[in-house]
Amino acid sequence: MKYLVSALALGAAVLLSLPAAAQSSAPPQLPNGQCLQQNRVDGWKVIDDQTLIVTDRSFRQYKVSLAKGCRDLKWPLRLGFSAGTGFGISCVERNSFLLVPPNGGNITQRCLIEDVQPYSTSQAIR
Repeated sequence: MKYLVSALALGAAVLLSLPAAAQSSAPPQLPNGQCLQQNRVDGWKVIDDQTLIVTDRSFRQYKVSLAKGCRDLKWPLRLGFSAGTGFGISCVERNSFLLVPPNGGNITQRCLIEDVQPYSTSQAIR
């Protein structure tokens, strides 16, 4: 009986600690519940090979920062986003991917997204 009570207490302690661990590993939320959904992308402007300004269908803008390694993003005719498991409704966030179809080549670039933040035209790009 003593061991059963100890096992139950240990199990309860583990279960109580799970929500805190899950919260600490969750991606940071954008202000006001904003989210760049991969199926709502309406346009983009390439700043350089590591920065895009993406506009969604609600005319909200987001600064998307990419890891080093993406090349020749100046004239992409199409872009795609891979945002995890929620298909089109998933939020594009850190560790999602930007997919850049080849311009005359054979290989689609897969660029790692490092950050997504709301953007306003009054902000200066650094």
